[in-house]
This record gives sequence, structure tokens and C-alpha cells, in this order.
Amino acid sequence: MKHSNLTFIFALLFAALTSIAASAQGLPFQGGEKLSYKLHYKWGVINADIARLEFNIKEENYNGTPCFRIVTKGATSNLAASIVKVQYYYDSRFSQDGLIPLSFYREQTEGSYWAKNNYTWSANGKQLRAVVDKSTRPHRDTTFKLNEVIHDVIGSLYCVRAADLDAVKAGKTLHLVTALDCNINDLTVSYVKTEEKKVPDLGTVTADKYALYFRTRKGGERLDKESHVAIANKGDGNLIPIYLWITPDESRIIVSFSAAIAVGNVVGRLVESHGTKRDIVTIK
Repeated sequence: MKHSNLTFIFALLFAALTSIAASAQGLPFQGGEKLSYKLHYKWGVINADIARLEFNIKEENYNGTPCFRIVTKGATSNLAASIVKVQYYYDSRFSQDGLIPLSFYREQTEGSYWAKNNYTWSANGKQLRAVVDKSTRPHRDTTFKLNEVIHDVIGSLYCVRAADLDAVKAGKTLHLVTALDCNINDLTVSYVKTEEKKVPDLGTVTADKYALYFRTRKGGERLDKESHVAIANKGDGNLIPIYLWITPDESRIIVSFSAAIAVGNVVGRLVESHGTKRDIVTIK
């Protein structure tokens, strides 16, 4: 694989927002929670774990606003690093009341490629200043003004967990606006089925399966072109759905996801969890 942009795959998972709980007490996550995932790549004779991602959540104050701070770190395994070394660092803050984005920083390296995002918000999350630097493009400083809240990719994940996923199971499609680099993206999630999902290193878990659909808004750069391992698409600009499995209990934890890429497939799986509001229940 050349310069594998696994963060892009990861970013597309953070997909759907509907009515959000108004207080930290009613949310499915809390300070002190830590989730660790492994990414597994399969193509031809290659069938191996290639990276690890960890999410740590803290409760703190940001300019006087009680908030959650999510620090996410990731790196390729020794095997994958022998081909290309990839490292990720994300730092996301959003309010405890309403999950309104406050600040976001992303730093990523993939061999000789690197990217940095520095986001700040105003207008209650509907105005975003995105300062983006990449090894492949000139410096960009862009302000977006929308009638909708614009989430970063990490904050979006926690919005998914706080959303009314029961409504999705009843047939409602969820929608989220999120930013990556200088792109504004529409993400939608629909329910597929509930099943017993076998998750290596974890066990078999009852989980709801959802399909994630993605589209970059007009004027943006197609992220399947940005990605060094392109996400598979249908030829019309629409990406093939990414599938994710979420526990149906009050913790709403993503235990697995699957993403088709141009060559092969990447599967993410939960391998460790600490400080969750409820332990994950395995059935086998």
C-alpha cells in the first residue's frame, strides 16, 4: 500500500446526528472512558492487523464552558510501518450541553505526507474557521458559514452515540454535517439489521448494523482522490457504504466497522474498553 490514509476511512465512520441529549448525565459516555480499536487489512495474500486507534475522553472547562475533550492517537503496527509509517493525533472539544463543537486539532503523518487541521467555531457551531496545512497543497485559511452545526470527525462519533438511534431502527435516516480538511461533507446513516456480531478479541455481541453514506458538498475536493488508499466508489462520486455495528444498550459503543477501499477491505474492531457507563455484554 502506498501512503495508506486509514484516517480517512476512520473519519467516515463518524456519521449521524439527530436530537442530542441536553446534559452530560443523559449521554451514553462519560469522562474517563477509553476505547481502543485495531484496524485489519485484507487483500490477496495480505491478511493482517495494521494499525491501532485509541480514544480517551476527559471532562474539563474550555473558556468557561463545561466540555468533553477527546484525545485520539493512532499508529501503524510494526508490520505496516515497514511499508509506510503512519501516525495520527486528534484533539477535539465540544460542549457537554448540546455537544456544540469548540475546538479541533488534527496532525497526521504518512511517510513523507503530512496534514494539519486547526479548527475554531463561532455562532453556536454554525461558523467554522478551518486552517489547513498539507504537504501536497498550499496553506489554506477558510471560513464556512452554514445554517447547521458543523462537527469535526471526532465530535461526530460522539454525536452518533448520543443520537436517537432507535428512530433510525424505525426507518428514520440520520444526517450530519462534518468537516475534514477544507471540505464540508454530508453524512447519512440508515439501519440495516440487528445481529450477533463476532468480534475477534472481544467475543460475540448483539449489535445493530448501520450503513453510512457519504457525499462531499459542491466545490469540495473528492476525498477518495485525497486518500492515498482510495475508498471504493460507484463511479458516480458516491462512495460504497461503510458498515458499522453499535451496541443497542445505553452506552451505544461502536464495536466494529467495515470499509471497502480501492484495493481490499479494512475492518476495525474494538479490543479494549475502560470507564464505559456499561460493560459490553458478550453472548458467546
